[in-house]
Formats: sequence, C-alpha cells, structure tokens
Amino acid sequence: MKKVAVFTGNRAEFGLQLPLLKELDKSVNIDLTLLIGASHIDENFGLTIREVEDYGFYSNYLIDFKHDSDNLDSNSITISKGISLVSDALSKIKPDLFIVYADRYEGFAALIASTQMGIVTAHFEGGDITEGGTFDDSVRHAMTKLAHLHFTTNEDATKRILQLGEPKKNIFTVGLPSIDLIKAGEFSDESELVDRYKLQNINNIIVFTQHPIPIEKDNISNEFESIESAFKSLKIANLKIICTYPNSDIGGKEIINILKRWEKAYDFIDVYESLGRRDFHGLLNLNNSSSVIRACYVGNSSAGVKETPALKCPSIIIGDRQKGRLHSTNVIFVDNNEEHISKKISMVFDDDEFINTCKEAINPYGDGTMGKQSLEIIENINLNKKLLKKSFNDINFTN
Repeated sequence: MKKVAVFTGNRAEFGLQLPLLKELDKSVNIDLTLLIGASHIDENFGLTIREVEDYGFYSNYLIDFKHDSDNLDSNSITISKGISLVSDALSKIKPDLFIVYADRYEGFAALIASTQMGIVTAHFEGGDITEGGTFDDSVRHAMTKLAHLHFTTNEDATKRILQLGEPKKNIFTVGLPSIDLIKAGEFSDESELVDRYKLQNINNIIVFTQHPIPIEKDNISNEFESIESAFKSLKIANLKIICTYPNSDIGGKEIINILKRWEKAYDFIDVYESLGRRDFHGLLNLNNSSSVIRACYVGNSSAGVKETPALKCPSIIIGDRQKGRLHSTNVIFVDNNEEHISKKISMVFDDDEFINTCKEAINPYGDGTMGKQSLEIIENINLNKKLLKKSFNDINFTN
C-alpha cells in the first residue's frame, strides 16, 4: 500500500482537489493523509475547513500559517512559517508521495518542504500561463522545477513543462479536476439556490469574485471604485449580484472591507464569505437549469476561465490577472474601466447570440475523468528514489 499525503491550503484548491481526494480515499491501494492549513483555518477568510469536513475529510495535521499583515513583506515570512510547519508534519507522516496543487504561496511552502526532505512530490496544474502581474507564473514554474511528477490540465501546459526541461515520462495530461464534478452534476439545484439566496423575484444574477494582485495592492481602491460604478450604472431588471470574499493574498482584507460597505449601501448586492463549490457551480449552471434566471460570472478568478465553459456560462474577466490563460468562447476579457465593464455585462444579459455562443463553448480542460486517470497513474507508478535524481530534458532547437 502506498502512503500518500495531500496538502490543501485554500477553498479554491480544495474544490479542485476533491475528485482526486475521493478516488484516493476509496482506493484499497492508498493510505491517504490530508494536511489542512493556511487560509482554510483563517477566520478572516471564511474558515473554509468546515467545507473540507462537510465532505468527510479530516486531518490530524492542521498547518496554521497565514498572513499576519496585509503588506507584501508578510509574504516571505508566511512562506517560511509554512515550510517549517509542513516539514514537521511530513517528518511524522513519512509519505511515499506528497501532492501539491497550483501556484499559491500556501502550496509553494508545502512543496519546498517536501522536495527538500527528499520526498517524491507530484505537482498538479503546472505549466499554465497567467501574465497579469501576480506572483503566480513565477511560483508555478518554480514549483514545476522542484517537483518530480507533473499532472497538467491541458496539452499546452504539458508542452511548457517540457520546455522547462522536465522528462516527458513524468508528465501526465489529465485535465482539470473540477470538470469531473461538473460533468457528474455534483452541484446545488435551482430550488435549493432560490431559497438559500432569496432569488424568488430575480431574473438575472452576477456571481462576483475579484482577487487582489499583491504587487498592485495600492491600486485596489481605484480598481473597486470602477467596478462599483459599473455595477451602479447597470439597467438590468430584477438583478442580484452575489459577491464572495477574495482569497487571502495581500490586499484581501482591504477588498473584504469594500465588499462589506457595498452590501450595506446597495440592496441588490449580497456578500458571502464563501459560497462553497456546490453552490458556486450551481449558481453558474442556472443558465441551463432555470427557465427564468440568467447567470453570469464577473471578476478575475481562474474559475471564471477554466470552469465556466463546462457550465456554458458567460464569463467576464476584469483586468490582467488571468491574461494568457487558455480559454473558450464564453470568456470575455475587459480592462478595469467603468464604461467597458458595464457595456460587457449589459451585452451578456441582452445578447441572445452571445448566450448561444456560450452554449456551444468547448471546454478545453479535459473530459471529466481527471480523478480516475490520476489515481490509476499514482497506483501504478514506481515511487522509488530514482525520481529524486532529476535530469534536464534538453530540447533540440532548430533554426
């Protein structure tokens, strides 16, 4: 039996990990240990460990590291704390394989710890591109170079990891995990959502999540002033805007304060710490399940790019945070300008032709079998120490 440990550090990450966690948990060939920490146990960002536990996943290893301040100098301090705490947990668990996701500071700390302890480490969702001024690209690619096994969401990402010198035999294109859950219809239905979010007299909803870009923290006030003005200018009947807290990156607390002010000022805006994955997907699926409600995603979360095509949901991405990411025809990119944002939102709710385009959107992130594919690879791969001796795969460039 293989001893596999998985780190989860925030709500978005857990939603992506869930299909694989389910497969690992029920496998008779895997002894699964979950490390839960960072943003999951931060009360300022919704204490989302409750969602993890609602799915039946618990842990004896709570990794308590989070930002002590909302300033950039907190980033490296928080990562260093995470490295120390994850190292301590892994020294007790002694896994054969450690699994880390994506490109955030929580996972970066965990992956540094495992790779420097000589633990075979698998990195999921490497190779993607986001050019929008966050640390994500550099962190993601650094994690790729440290990791030993790579599970990607698309062929373009696989090619980039090859460009980074990783051996082809250690790269597996399996798709985006959350597509498994969407394809299986594992989200809240219309009747639940109408009651929970008071949608009885609502015909149009916007699901809004705008995360901070740490190196642009000083611009948050201006950024949200433009978005607020755009929302106020909308002439859409029976509209509700459902806002969620941002992630815990530097600047997140400032955004939360802005959202709280919005909720008090506007009766068409409701704010939630976290919707949870089931409700988030269910709300965006209302275009398919409801005859009276039209839904749209607005913001800068990667979910607006990667998950909305599978839900055939219109998505408006504000700013540069997701610039360069693989996307489908349902996704519209717009700069942070009041008039431009307002026009694009109005078009989504008024333009039946674009809605039909969304319904025909092709999901570029896999076929909904990521969990099963990944489990089969993990069960069958030889996790010996040879994987720790990384070779560089040179590309033969020709003029």
